[in-house]
Amino acid sequence: MTDITVYGRASCVQCKATTDKAAQLGLTVNYVDLDKDPDTECRLVQEGHRQLPVVQAGDHCWTGYRPDLLGKVK
Repeated sequence: MTDITVYGRASCVQCKATTDKAAQLGLTVNYVDLDKDPDTECRLVQEGHRQLPVVQAGDHCWTGYRPDLLGKVK
């Protein structure tokens, strides 16, 4: 099973939904709170991300609540 990293904020509804869905699917989630990590937030913006959460699963990366993509993580 692939670990995923979710970059988000505590106040983000889509971030919470993403981590909840990942847990339902049995995925291990490494959560990065961007309110506490501004350097990572800056890096994500420089990479072109404009929506939260940013999800990284192996070589795949996407933004927003995407249960369809979470379901494909192995």
